[in-house]
Amino acid sequence: MPGQYDECFGPDGWPRRAFVRLVDHINGLGRESLDTLVSEGLALVRESGITYNAIEEEGERTRPWELAFTPLVVHAEEWRVLEAGLAQRTRLLEAVLDDLLGPQRLLRERVIPPEVVLSSPEFLRPFHGLPKVGGVRLHVTATELARDATGQWQVIGDRTRAPSGLGYLVENRIITSRAYPELIHHSNVHRVAPFFMRLRQLFESLSPRLTPNPRVAILTPGQKSYRYFEDTFLARYLGYTLVQGRDLAVRGGRLNLKTLGGLVPIDVLWRHISDDQCDPLELAPDAIEGVTGLVQTARSGNVSIANGLGSKLAQTPALLPFLAAANRFLFGGELQLSTVETHWCGQPESLARVLSDLDRFVLRPAFAVRGDGLIRPLQMSAEARQELIGALRDRPQQYVAQAMTSRSTTPVWREGRMESWYVALRAFQIQTGQDVAVLPGGLVRVSPTPQGVENPHGSTQLGQDCWVISDGPVDQTSTLLPGEHVPLRFVRGGAELPSRVAENLFWLGRYSERAESIARVLRTTMLRLVGEQSVGDLPEMPRLIAALAAIGQIEPDYAVKELQGSLPSLDDALPASLYTIDQQRGLSPSVTALADKATAVRDRISLDAYRIVQQIAQELATPVRIRGRADTRSAINRLSRLITGLLAFSGIGQESFTRTLGWRFLQLGRRIERAWQTAEVLRATLVDPDERSVLEAVLEATDSLMTYRSRYLLRLEPDATIDLLVTDETNPRSIRFQLERIVEVLDPLPLEPDEVGTPYERRLAFELLHRVRMAQPATLAIAEPEQRRATLDHLLEVLTEGLPELSNAITARYLIHTLPSQSLTGQV
Repeated sequence: MPGQYDECFGPDGWPRRAFVRLVDHINGLGRESLDTLVSEGLALVRESGITYNAIEEEGERTRPWELAFTPLVVHAEEWRVLEAGLAQRTRLLEAVLDDLLGPQRLLRERVIPPEVVLSSPEFLRPFHGLPKVGGVRLHVTATELARDATGQWQVIGDRTRAPSGLGYLVENRIITSRAYPELIHHSNVHRVAPFFMRLRQLFESLSPRLTPNPRVAILTPGQKSYRYFEDTFLARYLGYTLVQGRDLAVRGGRLNLKTLGGLVPIDVLWRHISDDQCDPLELAPDAIEGVTGLVQTARSGNVSIANGLGSKLAQTPALLPFLAAANRFLFGGELQLSTVETHWCGQPESLARVLSDLDRFVLRPAFAVRGDGLIRPLQMSAEARQELIGALRDRPQQYVAQAMTSRSTTPVWREGRMESWYVALRAFQIQTGQDVAVLPGGLVRVSPTPQGVENPHGSTQLGQDCWVISDGPVDQTSTLLPGEHVPLRFVRGGAELPSRVAENLFWLGRYSERAESIARVLRTTMLRLVGEQSVGDLPEMPRLIAALAAIGQIEPDYAVKELQGSLPSLDDALPASLYTIDQQRGLSPSVTALADKATAVRDRISLDAYRIVQQIAQELATPVRIRGRADTRSAINRLSRLITGLLAFSGIGQESFTRTLGWRFLQLGRRIERAWQTAEVLRATLVDPDERSVLEAVLEATDSLMTYRSRYLLRLEPDATIDLLVTDETNPRSIRFQLERIVEVLDPLPLEPDEVGTPYERRLAFELLHRVRMAQPATLAIAEPEQRRATLDHLLEVLTEGLPELSNAITARYLIHTLPSQSLTGQV
């Protein structure tokens, strides 16, 4: 594009040195192969559940991470120059922050206007005097870069609090490595794994205790945060514990992880929450993401926090115009990397310059970093422009103006053709003392417009890998495993499970079983809609409809014959109910909740298990319609695939999950839900005397028809059916089998040290199991004079009321969290 630097092609139209191999490779692939490569890569992204919260006008929404499969390529010679500038800037930011939170020479000498710092909401008294951890405050930083029309890299901004993007960077590299396995090897692309090895070594060295294997935790804002996927990925990739504020507590001056088995000390905390959210006692009273007493624990040196508390101050946009002068003052030299022309409007001369040429600038809040606060005067109406000018004159200190930059472009394959998209590069650095390591590459964002990459969380951009290539061999390290042998103490999975994780695993089990039960009953019912017989001639249909109503899949009115005429036909209602999300207990809400819980514990379950859940959720994402109606046969096929996926997920949970407390809570959820669902279905179908076809449908819906026929061939009897589904201890689908497992799983769970007697939840589980053990199938099958199986109905009523009570009892003992801490003094 005219006026932009083309990353791939020089002015003569030939590929630049770094891009030659990539261009030749892509030309050799051809259009069809490239389309296949992209589609397979996108499928991998979906299966892996790589998501991203894009910021739009209507708020946040989660969408799959989108990747441009043509990487940005930079030659190592050029990268070394950029690397030196990034290392210098990292040392400068460290020195500036150290001064601002210490002697404040920069303010006294007015190298930085005092108003810039003293007006910042990040300049807080509790951060002063905190010890530096490992000799520095900024352990992990990032730099926002853009290349101007001359080919020079310029700094747009800094990220010093807890820069995001490292997880997406690794995922980008994994996916592009699969797309171009031979090319990435022959091109001598620098690996990113050595950077993460150094990152791990850094965190281990920060431990305040002399231990060979310190416990490092990543403090995440939680599942609703835009960075949650990345936090879970990094926890798994680096082998760290992922925690939220409510999982932690300060006891005895130390930071501890609250687990079901007691308190476990945390040595190093890599925080991914904002500075002011870290401690509701000394900072923001509403800091629900933080931990009460964390600042004092850091002050006493009993926990190492990276980045240091107060580090967000160094990324204040209002500091940008003064960093070059700060470097001259502190180090006596010029910055190797220039900053895009930036003005803090709190200075009269800067405000005058901005107002004289307003269309040339993009404005942002002086003390906020997120890109969704950008103001573009060039695109404003005359009225809005006058309002902006008035705001600038009334509150000039609240604004920073940055000259619009002509970003470089790079090729992106989109919809069968190459397009030139604009580039934003985020580079990453780690710092240990005076040593700065720069990651070879970075997180690239590309967009069809320059404005699309100005907001780091915009929805019109794609991610892109960045290759730094050499002419000669490079370090081939691609694993984080240490090279030396370190003796370890053998352990078995214990009780180091936060109650938050236990709760999510418990409900993961419940929702998986709920979805499977509903799907089976729904499939059994819908298969009869497409059969040879008329629905009105099938005696089992009213019972199946009653079962669907009982388990929350359809409106209860469908179970009342007199009301059915005022409702949509079953041919329309049942296929459509697959995709209805406004039910309380239906299939679609259950699958949505299952995916939500899997995301919440994705650092605790295998990648295969998580991918299965993503595939299950995808089955109900879009209904198949024919002539405007949800198609019955397509719905049946989807139900079959969904059931297969749920069985696969259950199998992984049974065969690949170590028998820790996490597994026990997963099992408790599954067993309680399966017993409850089975009791609900049986109460809706077998309490009234039945015909043989009803028994067959119930056996089919409970996945027990094959077992029944293997025992009794084609003789369908009520007492044998009830025995198989209620009292048979060998049938994995029976209620008794579930209760037996519940009792087994409950027994080893930890109790209070001074607790005497049998806890209520165990007594209740024993009581329910005893009732089922004592029940006689022949008695349960007897129909009373009023033509109801009253004994069976009573037993099922006890179960449908007792099982939710058991769930509540387990929740009350193990899964309820303490309320967030609140400041006693209020906002000051």
